[in-house]
Amino acid sequence: MKKHFYIFSALIAFTFIFITAMPQRAEALNLPEVVSKGHVYYVSSSGSNSAKGSKSAPFKTISYGISKLKAGDTLYIRKGTYKEKLNLKKLNGKKNNYITISSYKKEKVVVSGAGMSSPTLLSIKNSSYICVNNIEFSSATGLESCGIFIGGATHHILLTQNTIKDISIGTDDLTDQPCANGILLFGSSTKGIHDVWIYKNKLSNLNTGWAEGLSVSANCKRIYILSNTVTDVKNIGIDVSGNYGYCKDASKDFPTDCVVSNNKVSKCISPYATSYGIYVDGGQNITVSNNTVTKCSGGIEIGAEEKPKKEKYSTSNIVVKGNTVKNNVECAISVGGYAKNLGWVKNVTIKNNKCNNNGLNDSVLNLTKCNNVTIKNNVFKNTSGEASLVYSEFSSKYTKNISFEGNTFSAPQKKNEIGIKYLGKNYSSFDKWLKVVGSKAGKYSVVK
Repeated sequence: MKKHFYIFSALIAFTFIFITAMPQRAEALNLPEVVSKGHVYYVSSSGSNSAKGSKSAPFKTISYGISKLKAGDTLYIRKGTYKEKLNLKKLNGKKNNYITISSYKKEKVVVSGAGMSSPTLLSIKNSSYICVNNIEFSSATGLESCGIFIGGATHHILLTQNTIKDISIGTDDLTDQPCANGILLFGSSTKGIHDVWIYKNKLSNLNTGWAEGLSVSANCKRIYILSNTVTDVKNIGIDVSGNYGYCKDASKDFPTDCVVSNNKVSKCISPYATSYGIYVDGGQNITVSNNTVTKCSGGIEIGAEEKPKKEKYSTSNIVVKGNTVKNNVECAISVGGYAKNLGWVKNVTIKNNKCNNNGLNDSVLNLTKCNNVTIKNNVFKNTSGEASLVYSEFSSKYTKNISFEGNTFSAPQKKNEIGIKYLGKNYSSFDKWLKVVGSKAGKYSVVK
């Protein structure tokens, strides 16, 4: 079979991405150039696993095709529905010789879990330098079902332009906290995950129970969630979380150095709890930028549901910037651990976000257990409702070192009629609150 030199054109156009990953630190986040120099194999539902795997004599199953792959090889899948569970274990490409698994010329390829019990449709473990492109993973039902799972000791993985849909816990009984995921990254103390790009995938119709649509947890580093569409999830849309005791080594029990950027997240609504479109819980050094979050229970939350073993492992160094947050039910942006006895959220910058019509009957910006938060140059605008513009129920012992600067607040109420609760005290006018936080905090205008 002839050698093949393959460059993934969809990624070349996106090779150079510039995102500010941390305050005062600009980084170029380059999607790697996917070059495959090895053999090319083909799979077709009308093929045979005793065939040569060529275009004219393709294999029949994707799993069999995967078993033939080595560094630099490409597996093209022809259109059709394949009822398989795909396992990539100890499958390793190389830095300049990726393994590529892709539909052929954007033909519709469906990996279906229909009729299977709680399947994981694609599992990637102990593997590296692999690109999975333009494949649909759908119809997985049952507890712990998953569209795509990435486990420990795995790195340099690209998930590009795939569709993950119709994943469900398969029950209406939520008492035992059942879970299912669209995409899940899950490391351990001894087997971490790093350098994963999740780019231009579509996730929809996910009944995840207590889990999330796209989740990154436990010893994950440099995970880039870029330009995906996440919609119709019955809980959180995108979640970067840690400090749950999944790793015995507490210093590795959370994700670090991750970027969530340019995603479109909508209709993430849980039947039993406030579910945010984008949620950072326990992560460190995380940037959430230029996303659009709409019609979820809440917009963006930087939280701390668990108390880490050491305070230095708290949720910290988070940037939320340039996002559009609109028409979310309960809140636009929330920062802080929700209970005094749980974890802290520290060193957070909220800037240049546009927040329109969020929490019309609740609140726009929530602050709870947090320390050192900068809220700068944001637009908070509601055209109806009686929302509290800022809601901060804890005293300065738990909500401290908060800085407001250059924000714009708009609502239907007059200045002396709006509601603000700050550091546990109620303020009946914008000007009275401004005297507490400083005149540079922002301006208020009445929406007519």
